[in-house]
Amino acid sequence: MAPWSGRVFRQTRVVAAFVLAAACSDGGTTDPGPPAPSPTDPVAGTFSLTTVNTQPVPFALFVETGFRIDLTQSTLALQPGGEFVLAITTVETVAGFASTFADTTRGSWTQSAGNVSLNATGGDAAAATWDGRQLGFQLDYDGSPLAVVYRKSP
Repeated sequence: MAPWSGRVFRQTRVVAAFVLAAACSDGGTTDPGPPAPSPTDPVAGTFSLTTVNTQPVPFALFVETGFRIDLTQSTLALQPGGEFVLAITTVETVAGFASTFADTTRGSWTQSAGNVSLNATGGDAAAATWDGRQLGFQLDYDGSPLAVVYRKSP
C-alpha cells in the first residue's frame, strides 16, 4: 500500500462527512408549516358541533323531573354549490326510557370573508361567523336561542 493511501482515505471520509451533513441540513431554514386558518378561507366542507352555549356536547336542552332532552350530536355540511344540510340528533328521556330523534334542515349558504349566511328552506336564517376553522351562530331551539360552534373536519 502506498504511504499516502491512508491519508487519502481519511480525507475521503472527511469529505464524505461534509457531504452527508450538507445533504441532511435544512440550510438553516425552518419549515413554516401550513398557513394559519383565515376568515377568507373557503368555508365549504363538513363540520361537527363542538359546543352549545360554551358547554361541550352532549348538551342538556331541557331538564325536568322525569323528563329531559339532550342534544347529543350534530353535523353541518356546506356543499360547494351553496347548499347546506344540518343534521341534529337529540335524545328524549321520559321516566328513564330514552328515544333518539334525528332532524334535518336544508337550505342555502353564502360567504363573504368571515361572514356566512345560512338560509333554511323554510325561511329561517342565521348569520354565522367563520374564522377559518370554526363556524359560530345562533340556533333557535323551540324559541330558545342557542349559541353553537361547529368545527370543520380536516
